Amino acid sequence: MATTSSEKRVAELREKIEKANYEYHVLDQPTIADEAYDALMRELQSLEAAHPELVTPESPTQRVGAPASTRFAPVQHAAPMLSLSNAFNDVGYVCELKIDGLAINLTYVDGKFVQGATRGDGLVGEDVTGNLRTIRSIPLTLREPIKGRIDVRGEVYLPTASFEATNKERVERGEPAFANPRNAAAGAVRQLDPKATAKRNLAMWAYSAAGLDVTSQTELLEKLDRLGLRVNPDRRAAKTLDEVIQFIAECKEKRHSLKYGTDGVVVKVDKIADQERLGYVARNPRWATAFKFPAEQATTTIEDILVYVGRMGTLTPVAALAPVLIGGTTVKRATLHNLDEVRRLDVRKGDRVIVQRAGDVIPEVVRVETEAREKGKDYPEFDMPARCPVCDGPVIHPEGEVAYYCGNPTCPAKSGQRIGHFVSRGGMDIEGVGWALVTQLQEKGLVSDPADLFFLKKEQLVELDRFAEKSASNIYERIQAAKRRPLSRILLALGIRHVGDTTADDLARWLADRLPKDADLGAVLEVLRSVSVEELQSIEGIGGVVAESIKEYFSRPEEQEFLDKLVRAGIVPVMPTPRRAAPAGPFTGKTVVFTGTLERRSREDAEALVRSLGGKITGSVSPKTDLVVAGPGAGSKLEKANKIGVRVVDEETFEGMLP
Repeated sequence: MATTSSEKRVAELREKIEKANYEYHVLDQPTIADEAYDALMRELQSLEAAHPELVTPESPTQRVGAPASTRFAPVQHAAPMLSLSNAFNDVGYVCELKIDGLAINLTYVDGKFVQGATRGDGLVGEDVTGNLRTIRSIPLTLREPIKGRIDVRGEVYLPTASFEATNKERVERGEPAFANPRNAAAGAVRQLDPKATAKRNLAMWAYSAAGLDVTSQTELLEKLDRLGLRVNPDRRAAKTLDEVIQFIAECKEKRHSLKYGTDGVVVKVDKIADQERLGYVARNPRWATAFKFPAEQATTTIEDILVYVGRMGTLTPVAALAPVLIGGTTVKRATLHNLDEVRRLDVRKGDRVIVQRAGDVIPEVVRVETEAREKGKDYPEFDMPARCPVCDGPVIHPEGEVAYYCGNPTCPAKSGQRIGHFVSRGGMDIEGVGWALVTQLQEKGLVSDPADLFFLKKEQLVELDRFAEKSASNIYERIQAAKRRPLSRILLALGIRHVGDTTADDLARWLADRLPKDADLGAVLEVLRSVSVEELQSIEGIGGVVAESIKEYFSRPEEQEFLDKLVRAGIVPVMPTPRRAAPAGPFTGKTVVFTGTLERRSREDAEALVRSLGGKITGSVSPKTDLVVAGPGAGSKLEKANKIGVRVVDEETFEGMLP
């Protein structure tokens, strides 16, 4: 057991270390040398090793103490984490920079950090507590006593220097560079191993909280600052439109000299009472508006027009550019989207062009300076190749479509991109199976389609470049764990043309109505192989084009072989709750549309209520709509509902329908 002197010394060390963390990571004003900090940490680690009963979750040594995770548990947020609408003319009272990072929620109980979660869909996020503990600008214990629970909202981001260092390391390892700091931050927070997260040197700005007794946004930020949370000093109170515009103009000019990425300014109503009166529209607070910085442009030269082959075999023209700096980033490639866009812009090799980073992320060509073409110089008109640039397979152009496709079903580019889609977060969610690994597996002949992943042996992974026993074991275990996934995720991972999240979910629920809850993948495929286009069109939300695409996919011989391999691999679909077994409620089987302003509750809450009571929410009015709930300001949806005879009720009537 620990002695009194040991307990006292542990407490002293923790206080000194957390003070040093606060000064360095929050105030950016360190007062002790790194060597002194390391010595304090080593002493604390030694004492805790000798007296494990003294170890607590909020100890600085526990920032990288959680074991690697195989998946992230869902976390129900205490209050919805809402998104911001974008605008270019509005007014507010507190101006704050919009950070290019990942929104997160920190839960503190009696002043101690107990849970961290991603934003998710606003209501439910992923539990990433272990990873967030590694971020030293997140205090494990608040600096002032707070009773009860508070939820702090903020943005985890990758400082510019860390982003550049991370990309340099990835390129040296033969991995693709991150497109932007937000992608890098999101990937780091969702690392399964907290130690990998810690290496990224992430930071955080806090900008709101639920559970604090304050009367204004200004007071809230000051309170968060006193509690030891990192609050961005680049903010300003504004009383007039001119002051708001001035702040935005200043930030636009100086943003590239900051140590972090920002893509706009958030303007908020200051007084909490006014915020509550203004309320929400759908998922957006009326009292906060995001002013996005316009896309930055630059002039450069088209050195060549290349063709990129995607996972569906789609050929996309890409401009190879003379390197140009746009918004602090060197751009060498820009999308040209498709041949029709190339023709519309009249882009040719050798042209001077205006390039912009759309959303500060994706570079694109917006205009050709045709007047700059030199007389007598050849500017060849671009055309799609007749053969695939990757596999030399035939290029096809279906009548009536814009896109061109590689007709070779075994094209390496198609299979590589297809595997990437299959393992992505929206699909089978196999963390760690990135482009570099997929390429290596293809080059060594170990995989030719996504199903081959499940037949890999640990010994084969160990033999790959830059793989050791532990990393090979981690990847192998994640692949094995991915054999059990929700049916909708499996359907989405297949990469069926025109089938996105919503369609995959609708199709999965339709299948759940026809199969037992423990149905295996073979039984699911048997139904899909025999279903008719007419039956598919009977599923709400699936039209003729999508139905034809689904039918065509499950009729292709090469897909039959791939799907049979998935069955042999032991893929287990988790069936959704059948619609016929949905809980009974006043809205069971009914399709409901909300329009206008709700005054008693947010639209998000109202929609969640309808779903919990057996109903379905859609965003448009049609003859299949059963009920329209219309509040003040309702427009075209209300007009259409009255025109086609759909029942319309006000918010008071809707509230009376609730049990």
